Amino acid sequence: MPLSVQAPIDDATFTTFLQTSMPGVRLFLRRLCGREADADDVLQETLAKVWRLRASFDAGQNGDAWLLQAAFRCFCDFRRRRSKVPATADDGLASLAQRPPCTAELRDELDHRLVTLLPLERALLLGFHQEGHSLKELAALHGMPLNTVKSHLHRARLRLNQDTP
Repeated sequence: MPLSVQAPIDDATFTTFLQTSMPGVRLFLRRLCGREADADDVLQETLAKVWRLRASFDAGQNGDAWLLQAAFRCFCDFRRRRSKVPATADDGLASLAQRPPCTAELRDELDHRLVTLLPLERALLLGFHQEGHSLKELAALHGMPLNTVKSHLHRARLRLNQDTP
């Protein structure tokens, strides 16, 4: 059975293919890498690699799968190179700082910490931050001096910010 010889793809057609496929590949790499800067580095490496290998591109086959496979292989190479470089403590902190916190986890943590407050502190804190009462309104509602309300709110905020409630 003779092998079919494919005509090489012209540069303009291949460039158009890459431009239309690039957003999907970028999203794929961002999910793999976790950091946008790393994903962009791997994307650049992928584009350089597939440009060098464009003669092996078969327009009749699934080009997106071919491109994603090349991106995944570049990602694996990137991780292999990264694993050989010792990580510093700053690298770990930087990656944690770039991830947005999960709102469900934050809500659970806040609920857990609110339970540890004294009932009066919890009522004052929620009244002020959640219900929008002023300090004077809270003082009148609870029948206490304004400065006492301020003191309770201050202590409640300190307890919420402690690492171990």
